[in-house]
Amino acid sequence: MLPLLLEKLRKNRPQSIVSRSLILVVIRIGLVSLAAGAVSYFVNAYSIEDGVRRQLLLSTEQKLQRESLPFKEIKDLHLSFLREFEETYREEALKPGLLQDFNRIFYRQPDGSYVQRPGLYEGARLPDERQFSMMSATYAPDVPLTDDIRERMALSYTLGFKYGSSTKNRFFNFYGMVPEKGFSIYQPVDVAKAYTYTGSDAFKLETYEFYYRGFAARPYDTIFTSVYWDHSNNDWMTTLATPGRRGADGKSRILACVDFPLKDLMRRTAKPAIQGSKTTIFQNDPTGILIFDADHAEQIKQSQGTASIRSLALGDYYPLLDTGLKLDSGRIALVTTESEIVAVGMIPETPWIMAVHYPKALMHPAIVENLAIVIALGLITLLVEIFVIRSILQNQVAIPLARLMHAMRIVGRSGQRMDHSDLPLQAEDEIGELAREFAGMAERVQHSHEQLETLVQERTSELETSNRRLLQMSVTDELTGIANRRRFDDVLASEWKRGKRHGEELTLIMVDVDWFKDYNDRYGHQAGDICLRRVAEILKREMHRAGDLVARYGGEEFAIVAPATDAKAALKVGRELCAAVEAARIPHDKSPYSYVTVSVGVATANPAGDDSSDVILRNADQALYRAKSQGRNHVCINAEPSLPRAPAPSMAASGELDVE
Repeated sequence: MLPLLLEKLRKNRPQSIVSRSLILVVIRIGLVSLAAGAVSYFVNAYSIEDGVRRQLLLSTEQKLQRESLPFKEIKDLHLSFLREFEETYREEALKPGLLQDFNRIFYRQPDGSYVQRPGLYEGARLPDERQFSMMSATYAPDVPLTDDIRERMALSYTLGFKYGSSTKNRFFNFYGMVPEKGFSIYQPVDVAKAYTYTGSDAFKLETYEFYYRGFAARPYDTIFTSVYWDHSNNDWMTTLATPGRRGADGKSRILACVDFPLKDLMRRTAKPAIQGSKTTIFQNDPTGILIFDADHAEQIKQSQGTASIRSLALGDYYPLLDTGLKLDSGRIALVTTESEIVAVGMIPETPWIMAVHYPKALMHPAIVENLAIVIALGLITLLVEIFVIRSILQNQVAIPLARLMHAMRIVGRSGQRMDHSDLPLQAEDEIGELAREFAGMAERVQHSHEQLETLVQERTSELETSNRRLLQMSVTDELTGIANRRRFDDVLASEWKRGKRHGEELTLIMVDVDWFKDYNDRYGHQAGDICLRRVAEILKREMHRAGDLVARYGGEEFAIVAPATDAKAALKVGRELCAAVEAARIPHDKSPYSYVTVSVGVATANPAGDDSSDVILRNADQALYRAKSQGRNHVCINAEPSLPRAPAPSMAASGELDVE
């Protein structure tokens, strides 16, 4: 269009200075606009893509950490089960009782297999009044029972109920398995009625992936099975299995397992944080077995979970698979393809890789919009300049023009309000009108500039507030309002390192609400949540030092990090915590104390050498276990000999607290 305009002007041979000047203006502004548009296009494209990359990295990192939490919880649950199993199994004095438990719980069926006695799954009581509702078991008939197997089966059954019931409605089930093809399981289905060892549908435990892979794994090394479709739950599942320590024969004595439904994970994955993007999850193996991909969901289902990036020949995914296999857990890398920007990262605590795909096409509207703004500004500038030059040249008034141009430079350079006294505002010609129009325009620009600055300040303040709130939420327990497990882990590791540097003692206090399951059963889960919040408030009130941290460790368990605190002071703190909770007089009909109490495990250490914070965590956990086993409402510190125990049932009445 520009060449046609120039040709027309050339043929008309304009003689006036205005016409000749306008031709030069059109050429100059046109070239500047084209150059500015090209530069703006590439600058905006780079800026928008850089923003997308940053947002993609941040949102993917947050999603990886969030999705890893349930798997970390399962692994911690497995470790707790295995450690308690192994500690009890080593106690020779407890084995006669385990044999008695086996005889009370199990009986032999006509086919030679063993299952729990009738009624136990439905809630019938044992002679000692214990109940094991929803707990079932089965033992294959082809391996003769020994006393050792009986002891492990009984222990697996009782501990399986303890840990399975503690996670009820959070995971599908929990079970402990012995290698001799027997297991006890806490789930909504009675396994004793579901399986048979005869006929064409005979149950063959050794053919299940979690069995042969689980017992072949290293002790405490959790394996994930291939995903499979569970028709009874109408859901994709995976099984997490963790073997315990191996015996003298090189075999693990127990295997902790949880069947994990993937419905919620897939539902969240189908709704990425960035609108317009999509998410893929695949296994970190050379074929890239697909766990979730909305575009290939039907192929995954038809293949019964064996479809992979390689088997489906998804060429666009090959770079994602190659990159994911090189990444460490929790690390993220960006892969740019012809049509997408993809954030790839390993979900911590899992063997799965997550890829968040952002189509480049989503950036085009913003780039085109910015380019259109630049072009529009160029055209506006062209029209304004033509008008100004024409007015000036028609009247040939250089001095008013100089004044006007000087005023324009002042406004453009300083951004301050213009002094109108130097403008020819009183002139009754076009120059005067232009001066007055310019003065009004300068006021509007200044007003717009001030409004824009105010808006930028407001948006910046809102963004800072949102960032602070997001940071606070990421380290705060949603229920109690105190620090969460993630914050606790960070502070414990930090204080442990600081203790090493300064040679200061560090105290860790583990607090567990006594008989909390009974409390929930008696008053309901909503009252249980209120109880946990009240206990959290009491603990936070008692731990008033600036450096102390009170955190929710999990369930009804709390953890307190107290830097620069020796054993004597830690013991005093533990007593005060127990006394404060009991003094709150929170009613608890199922407690022998009639009120809510807590058991406290205290561990004090002087960090040194190559030890990690796991040492003090393990010591505090063991102290808590002893406090609970000695009647609860009790404090134990490390492995020191017990002090004389004051009479029960009320600490407030006795005025004394027992400590080991």
